Amino acid sequence: MSTKESLYKYRERIARYRRVIKNLRNGDLALKFLDHLGALGLSDARISKYASHLPPLLRVIDFDLKAANKQDVEKVVAWINSQPYAEWTKHDKKLLLRKLVQYAKYGSCDRNTPLPPEVSWIRLKVKEEKTRTTPEKLLTKEDFEKLVKATSNSRDKALLHVLFEAALRPGELLTMTVGAVEFKDRYCLISVKGKTGIKRLPLVASFKPLLDWLKIHPFRRDPNAPLWCSIYNSQYVHKPMSYDYFRQLIKRLARKTGLKKDVWPYLFRHSTLTNLAKVFTEARLEQFAGWVHGSEMSRRYVHFSARDLEDAVLELHGLKKPD
Repeated sequence: MSTKESLYKYRERIARYRRVIKNLRNGDLALKFLDHLGALGLSDARISKYASHLPPLLRVIDFDLKAANKQDVEKVVAWINSQPYAEWTKHDKKLLLRKLVQYAKYGSCDRNTPLPPEVSWIRLKVKEEKTRTTPEKLLTKEDFEKLVKATSNSRDKALLHVLFEAALRPGELLTMTVGAVEFKDRYCLISVKGKTGIKRLPLVASFKPLLDWLKIHPFRRDPNAPLWCSIYNSQYVHKPMSYDYFRQLIKRLARKTGLKKDVWPYLFRHSTLTNLAKVFTEARLEQFAGWVHGSEMSRRYVHFSARDLEDAVLELHGLKKPD
């Protein structure tokens, strides 16, 4: 079982959804659609998300997807809009519908495949709504330093630094391996697998904490070993930290510091990206965060060179990469 599977068991979820999908109308086509997404290189997490939306959508679709016309699609979109879903859930279901019809009509839904007129009119703009994160709830530098001070070992100290500085999603952080860290002169480069593929991020504040942790990491010579392994239970020393343990660790440190804020894993990402947005261009921020560019229109990825991003981060920390 891969590291990703051990964290979220995405493939088991996909298999469960597939068993449901195959018995529904257009089920065979939907299963081929999921296979197509895998062939395009989408992560198990992403495919699992699409698969989870398929059963309720297929139950509403009472027509042959290959022969779908605009009126058929309009009925489904109207149904989605009428449901008490969150705005982002409606967005995801409409995006899936658009891709599904695109695949049914053209046999592909990659970036080079045009949208058929039956679904090209679907707009995916999300209305602003109240979110869990507001400016006053973000972590300040002082909040972060208190959390680091509350740690009791070099692993947790390094983990917090990487989580905060790199603004990683939990899945990106917890699936890191020892070989994902490359030390340079006064900074390091980390490689993580995100939603848009592999990204390499230069880190400065995390350099010393990572160096200290890897000096005592039980499998520091094995590049494939999980970076955040267990240090208390020998039974799990070969396995990566679980998401549940990670989430509880964050909660425990927050209680220990007496922070009055609600602290959860994604808050670190929100806080850092909010600060970076003040100094990074939109394109560099998208690359750093692992976002797609122009998702409301072309959904094309931004491809700045790693060197450009690296120099930008080093400059932000007062360091200069030698010519």
